[in-house]
Amino acid sequence: MGKEDMLLYWGSGSPPCIRTMIALEEKGFSGYPQKLIEFGKKEHKTEEVLALNPRGQVPAFKDGDVIINESYAIIHYLQHRYPDSGTNLLPGDCKQQGFVLQRYYEVQAAFYPKVLDLFKTVMNKEATDEAKAKKGEELVEEATRFDAYLKDGTFLAGDQFSMADIDFITILLLLDRQEFKLEGRFPNMFAYWQRLKDRPSVVASYPPHFKTSESTRYFASC
Repeated sequence: MGKEDMLLYWGSGSPPCIRTMIALEEKGFSGYPQKLIEFGKKEHKTEEVLALNPRGQVPAFKDGDVIINESYAIIHYLQHRYPDSGTNLLPGDCKQQGFVLQRYYEVQAAFYPKVLDLFKTVMNKEATDEAKAKKGEELVEEATRFDAYLKDGTFLAGDQFSMADIDFITILLLLDRQEFKLEGRFPNMFAYWQRLKDRPSVVASYPPHFKTSESTRYFASC
């Protein structure tokens, strides 16, 4: 099978879609068949999407007769199904593999939830300034921890780009969009963002509507 057997339904700005697209690009499948859906028109609930994902969510991904709809699972699948294609996202050495997986799941379990908590709080019209400040402080605390992780490495889990970087760079892209300040406060993370934001896979996966609309600046004061 090759990329001509693939199909991805995705929505602009969706973190799961962004990381799925970065993974596809990294694995060398640039130009794969895809369809951009519009959330505002509820196109994620159409029969063609529901045929792949009964939950009516994207990404909805098909590779031949294989259907996978969770972005983290898609990343694992692409690496194990096509280990010799494109970027090796998970090293074979057990020790290094454990390190990559540690960071990969730590981003999911620790960093990303703090971003979501802050977003939900600032979007809540009934949330107090104190509540917003508290969530901002929690994100800063977690960001400080990840900034330290990047002190000695080019990438999040060593000197090679891995699946851990796919997840992490997706979050930094969203934080940058909301003007969460990295420069000055998180020097290692800022340098990392500057190195990776122009990586071809990241550029190719940049949400289209980010290019044509202004940031809502939800995190600018955090």
